[in-house]
Amino acid sequence: MSIERAIESQIQDAVAAGMFDNLPGAGKPLFFGAGDALAGDNWLGFRVLQNGGMLPVWLNLAKDIEGDRERLDRLDAEHAALCRAAAMNGGGAAYRDSISRIRVRYEEMARTLRKRQDRFNHDAPGIRSQRPAIWVEHHLERLDRRARDAGALDGSSVDSVKPV
Repeated sequence: MSIERAIESQIQDAVAAGMFDNLPGAGKPLFFGAGDALAGDNWLGFRVLQNGGMLPVWLNLAKDIEGDRERLDRLDAEHAALCRAAAMNGGGAAYRDSISRIRVRYEEMARTLRKRQDRFNHDAPGIRSQRPAIWVEHHLERLDRRARDAGALDGSSVDSVKPV
């Protein structure tokens, strides 16, 4: 007997014994979440694992990456707000230290996110599951340009921002 037939036989025996009766969601359509696309053709297997609290490491890492990305976006918004305030109030002397601290936190978080994205892309089961990684230097240049435009950063290089 093949393995598929053995498994199918056990499933049919369990159905006949009523072991699948009264399960949560019985008779309802399956919900397709955003994470299901990450699993590709294996989405159903991963959904079963998820329902049992046993996701593969790379899918748990995907959740962590999403949380990191949201925190990074919040830091970016905080940086933008401080730069706007600095520009409206005639420059950055009063805001320079705060803007510098946020940039340092942003860089640390962005580099951590990039490492997680690289690990995710390495561990993901296929190229369709991979996701583009953040370009840290580009984002740091964008923050520095924003601070310079607001008058809260002297000079023209990233080196002009030092941890406080």
